[in-house]
Amino acid sequence: MARVLVVDDDPGVRQTLALALRDGNVEVEAVRNGREALVALSKATAQGKMYDAMVLDILMPGIDGWQVLEAVKSNPLWHGLPVIVLSGVANSAADLVRMSDYDSVFVAKDGNFLSAVRTVLIRLLDAA
Repeated sequence: MARVLVVDDDPGVRQTLALALRDGNVEVEAVRNGREALVALSKATAQGKMYDAMVLDILMPGIDGWQVLEAVKSNPLWHGLPVIVLSGVANSAADLVRMSDYDSVFVAKDGNFLSAVRTVLIRLLDAA
């Protein structure tokens, strides 16, 4: 069973993603912000139970998704973790380039984002 870390400050989005992914036979841990994400990644590393992927909101208070991406991609223990970046706002071309620099996949939080996240996640996990 795949393990996925969901990071989003919106409780409705967190819950909806967790329920949708669990239906796909995925173990989900959902956290509220970037600080909690970094703690969860550190614990998973220490326990030898690293996540298979992360779904990450980009705009969060405190430690935002950009800072989490930087931490993940600069840590040799985490840099290979596939990341699906979520955003509910229009992103500039520079933001999209920045996301690709981190080898992440962008999904817009729109009416069909759950289906898109599940499809991308399945492809990422099959490729791993």
